Amino acid sequence: MPAYPTKRRRIEDSSSVIHGQTASSTDQSQNSSAVPVASAEYRSNGSTPSFSNRSRTSWPAATKVSDGSYHSNFFKLQLDELLKKIRPKYETRYVAAEGSLHRLREIINNIPDRKGLVASEAYNNLKDFGNPRFAFLKTRAEPGSKLLLAYGKPTSINVVGSSVRKTALLLDSKVTIDVAVTMPSHLFQAKDYRDYRYFQKRAYYLACLADGLHKARLPYLAISFALQDDNPLQPILILEPAQDEQCDKSARSNYRIRILLAASSDLFPVDKTLPTKGCIRHTVANGQDEAPSPTYNAVLRSECCSLISLKLLERSIGQSDAFREACMLGAVWLRQRGIGSSIKKGGFGQFEWASVISMLMRGGGRTGRPVLSAGYSNYQLFKATLQFLATTDLITSPIIISSANFKLDHTDHPVFFDGSRGLNLLFKMSPWSYRMLRHEAKTSLKTLNDPLVDHFKALFITRVDGTSAKFDYVFRVPLGQHHGVSLGTGSLLDETNGLISKLYEKLAYGLSDRATLICPDFLSGSSWQLTSSPPPSHTTLYLTFGLLLNPQNSRRTVDRGPPVEEKEASAVFREFWGEKAELRRFKDGAILESVVWNDSDPKQALLDVIVGQILRRHFGIQYADGNGMFAKAFDNVLPQHIGTQTDATAPFSATRSTFEALCQSIRDLQELPLQIRHLSAAAPELRFCSVLAPVVGKPHTPNWPVDFQVQFEGSTRWPQDLIAVQRTKIAFLLKIAEGLEGDSSILAAAVGLDGKKQKLPQDPFLDIATRGKIVFRLRIYHEHEIKLLENALHSGTTLLGSREELALALSSHKRTYIQGPAHTQAVYALITRFPLLSHTVRLMKKWRDAHLLSSHIPDELIELLVIRTFVHPSPWQAPGSLNSAFIRTLAFIASWNWQSDPLIVDFDSELNKDDIEAIHADFEAWRNIDPRMNRVAIFAASNIDREGITWTDHRPAKVIASRFTKLAEAVIETIKEKGLSLEPEILFVPSLHEYDFVVYLKDEVAMGTMKKSSFKNLQAEALRDPLDAISNPAQEFFAELEELHGDDIIFFHNRSTMTIIAGVWKPHTGPRAWKVGLDSNARPVFEDRSAEPRVTINKAAVLHGIARLGGNMISKIDQKS
Repeated sequence: MPAYPTKRRRIEDSSSVIHGQTASSTDQSQNSSAVPVASAEYRSNGSTPSFSNRSRTSWPAATKVSDGSYHSNFFKLQLDELLKKIRPKYETRYVAAEGSLHRLREIINNIPDRKGLVASEAYNNLKDFGNPRFAFLKTRAEPGSKLLLAYGKPTSINVVGSSVRKTALLLDSKVTIDVAVTMPSHLFQAKDYRDYRYFQKRAYYLACLADGLHKARLPYLAISFALQDDNPLQPILILEPAQDEQCDKSARSNYRIRILLAASSDLFPVDKTLPTKGCIRHTVANGQDEAPSPTYNAVLRSECCSLISLKLLERSIGQSDAFREACMLGAVWLRQRGIGSSIKKGGFGQFEWASVISMLMRGGGRTGRPVLSAGYSNYQLFKATLQFLATTDLITSPIIISSANFKLDHTDHPVFFDGSRGLNLLFKMSPWSYRMLRHEAKTSLKTLNDPLVDHFKALFITRVDGTSAKFDYVFRVPLGQHHGVSLGTGSLLDETNGLISKLYEKLAYGLSDRATLICPDFLSGSSWQLTSSPPPSHTTLYLTFGLLLNPQNSRRTVDRGPPVEEKEASAVFREFWGEKAELRRFKDGAILESVVWNDSDPKQALLDVIVGQILRRHFGIQYADGNGMFAKAFDNVLPQHIGTQTDATAPFSATRSTFEALCQSIRDLQELPLQIRHLSAAAPELRFCSVLAPVVGKPHTPNWPVDFQVQFEGSTRWPQDLIAVQRTKIAFLLKIAEGLEGDSSILAAAVGLDGKKQKLPQDPFLDIATRGKIVFRLRIYHEHEIKLLENALHSGTTLLGSREELALALSSHKRTYIQGPAHTQAVYALITRFPLLSHTVRLMKKWRDAHLLSSHIPDELIELLVIRTFVHPSPWQAPGSLNSAFIRTLAFIASWNWQSDPLIVDFDSELNKDDIEAIHADFEAWRNIDPRMNRVAIFAASNIDREGITWTDHRPAKVIASRFTKLAEAVIETIKEKGLSLEPEILFVPSLHEYDFVVYLKDEVAMGTMKKSSFKNLQAEALRDPLDAISNPAQEFFAELEELHGDDIIFFHNRSTMTIIAGVWKPHTGPRAWKVGLDSNARPVFEDRSAEPRVTINKAAVLHGIARLGGNMISKIDQKS
C-alpha cells in the first residue's frame, strides 16, 4: 500500500462506468453465444429458472493480494467496487419479466404445426398475417424453390445468455433476456447444411414464430425483427414492453426479450462443416472442388453446438471461483473500447471472451497443457487473457485444441479452433478487427506496466472508442453503387461490409508502413417492424476509416517499391499505382519502382492525396477535399507551416545555429579570468517549443530575448555576499560584452538589470543582438548563490528583504538557473524521440494564448502536459499525428482533477516506486499547508523537478486553473459534436463575453509597427540601436497594468498577438465597509441610510486611468453592461 493516501473512486451508477454511452441491441445481453442453449430450461410445471447464488469456498482476499494477484490493496478494492456496481440483482431485476416469459413459453408451445410446403405456397399461407416482407437477404428461399418449408413444436425453450451464467452487466436501464428456441430435427434433411438450405428453413421457422406471437396479441409487448450480432444469416425476434400509459407499472418495466433459434447438436456431422469444407456451390474454384466456406460453416456449426458450448462454460464456472468475475471484467474492458460480439463491433464480445478463457483452461499451451490455471484470481485471469491476446498471433499461428488430425491451410482470419465442437471461436472477426483487438490488448498491458498511470481508470473507466482521440487520422469514403467492386456471391457480410473488405485490402497495400493499423468504423444494425423490410445495409452516406500512423513514415514523400529485377512484384506495384508509378535511381545506387507525392499544397494533407489516389484508381470514388479529419488544417493553425512531421526543428534551425555560433564566440574569448564550464540553453526557442520561431533577418516577433546562461569553473575568489556576487556578475558580463565587440556577427551587446522593486540586488544580464536580428540574453549561474539565499532566508535577516521576498527570490533562482536549463535539455532530447512533440507543444501554446491565458499558464506546464501525452499515453499508444496528440492532451486536461491528483511526468523512466510515493507525499503536504490552494493550485512534478511547484508557484491561480479545465471541456464537447465537419480554427477563437471589460489595442501596436517619430534625429537613434528589436510597447503596457491594478483586476492577454487585453474585477472590489486608507479608487454605495457606509471600487475611474495610460495605443475599451 502506498504511503500516501488515495481517494476511492465512487461509481454512482452504470453511466459513470461508460460515460453515459448506450449499448447496442446486440451488446445489451452481453453477447450470448451464437445460439446458446441455457441451463435453465422451462419445465412442464412452468417454473421459472432460479437465479439464486450458489455457495462456494473461495480463497481469502489477503492471500490473493500477498501473492501478487493485484497491484495493490486499493486496486483490489476498486475492482470489488466495480464488480459490485455492475452486477445486477438477479433476484429482483428479472422478476418483472417472469409473467411475460411464462406467457411466451405457453404461446410458442401452442403455435400449430405447418406441414411441409414449397417456398411459394409456404409464404402464401402467411398472407393473413398482413403479408410481411421477410427480406432475410440470403436466408429467404426463392419463390421457385422446391425446398420444403415446415414448422413444428420446438424441442425445448431455454433461457440462455449472460443472465443465466450470472455474468450480465448492469450497464443500461433495460434488462435483456435471451430465450433460445430449439427447432425440431425432423424439419431438416441430411443435405440441408449446403447452399443456405438450413438458413432458409430457419427463416421460415422464425416467420411462423412471429406469426404465432402476433396472432396471440401479447398485451403491452411490441414485436420486431433484428439480426443476431449483425449477422444477416441469423435474424431473431425482439419483444419489448410497449410504453403505454394505460398499462400497469410491472408491464412497463425496462426489459426486453430476444428470441434466438438453435438446432440439435447432432443435426449435421461435424466433419461436413469444418472450415476446410465447401458448403456453397457458388464458390466453385476453376470448375473443380468447391472452395472452402469457413465463415458460412462456422455460423451453421455455432447453431448446432449450443449445448456443448453451454456445458463448457458451466464446467469452467464450476472449476474456477473467479471465472464469472473475470468474464465481467473482460466485458467492461471490451465495452470501453467499442468491441463487441456484433460483426460490426469486431466479433469479439463477452461470450467470445468467456469461451477463450474456458478453452485456455483446457489447453492451448505447449504440449497441449492449459494456459490458465483454475486457481487464478479474477484479475489474474483477466490479465493473463490480455497477455494471450497480445502475444499470440492467431492469423499466422492458429491454435487448434482437441483435434490432432485437423489441418488448416493458410488464412487471413484469426483461428482459435475447438475440435470437440468443430468451431472456430473467432469466426466473426475480420483481419482488421482482430488486429485492433490485439492492439488494445498490447496497449493495456503497457498501461499496467506504467506506475504513473491510474490502471483502474485506464482499463475500466475511460472510454477509448471515440474516433477523434483513438485514431491519428480519420477519413470518410462516400458510398455508391458498389463502385465497380465485385462482392462475391458467397460472402457472409452484406454489400457494405464486402466493400469495406476490398477497401481494407487496397488501403493496407497502398499505405504500407505509413499506417500501423487500419480500422473501419461500422454502424450497428437496428431492428425493424414485422411488416417492414430490413433497413438497407448502408444507411449513411459515408464509410469512416480510422488510421493509427507511424509518425516516422506518415509524411514520407517518396514510396520505394520493389527492384526492377523482381518482375512479378514490380508488375503488381505498377498495376496498383498506375500512372503514378515510375522507375527511379536513388543515391544508394538502387533502381526501384517508386511513387513521388507532392506535399506542397497547404490545404490538403499528404494522406488525403494518397488515399484519394487509391480510391479513384481502384473504386472510382472521387475523394473530395475535406473528407479527411481536420487534415492539414491543424498544421496551418501554427504561424509557420510545419512541413514534414519529421522536420520539427526546421523553423528553429536558424535560431539554433546562431546560438551555437554565439556560444563558440564566447568560448573563444581569452580575456575572461575564469574558464567556462557550461553554456546552457534556457528558452522555448532553443528547445523548439515557442509558438513563433525567430526569423533570421527580421526582428524577433514577438519581442522578447532568447535566454541562455553561462557557468564558470569553480573558484574561491567569488565573494560570500549576495550584493557582491551580483556586482561580480556585472563585471563578468561587461568583460564578455567587451570581448564580443570585434565579432562581425554581433551587432550590439549591453548589460541590463531585472526591474524588480525590492531590497534584493537586481539580477544582471547581457543582451546580445546578432546580425540575424535575433537578440539573446545571457545570465551567469554561480552555484554558491543558492546557498547564500538559503542562509539569508534561514537567518531571519531583513536587510535584504522580508522572508516572503527571500523565499520568492530563492524560488526564482531555482527556476531560472537550475530547473530552466535542465528542463530545456530534457525537452530537447525528447523531441528527437517524438517528432510530433514540438508541433503539439506549439499548438497547445497557441490554444492557450488564443484564450488569453498567456500570463497565467506557464510555458513549462503546457510542455509537461503535452509530454505526458507522449511518454504516458495510456489508454492509447503514443500519438501518431498532430490532431490526435492535441485532442488527447485537451482530453486529459478536461478530465484531470488537479485539486486531488498531481501531475507526474517521467521523461526517461527514472522514477521508482519510492520516488513516486515521495512526490505524492509532497503533494499531500502542500494540500495540508495550503488547503485553499491560494499559492499552489496545480502540482506538476517530473523526474527533473520533483518538488512539483517550480513552474506553478503562485500561478495559475485556482480560478484560472478551473477556467483552463472548463475551456478544455468545451473544446472536447465541440469536437464530439462537430465530428469530421469541425473547422479547427473555431477552437482558437476566444469567448469575450465572460470578461468585465476588454481593451482593444491598435494593430500597429500589436504588430510592433507603430508610426515612426517625425524627428529625424530620433529616427536615426532608433536605427542605430539593434537592441530595440526586443522593445514591445504592448507587452510593457500590460506589465504596467498588472503592476498598478493587479490587486483589483485579473488581466488576460494573448502574448503572441497582443491585440486585446481583457479584465475581470476581483470579488473584493464589490461593495464593502468603508475604512480609512483604502488601497484603491473607491466610490460610495448609496444604500439604506441607517446601514453602515459602504464603498465599491470606482470602475469608471479605473478604466479612465487605463485609457489615459495607454494613450493612442488603445483603439477602444468595451465594458460589460
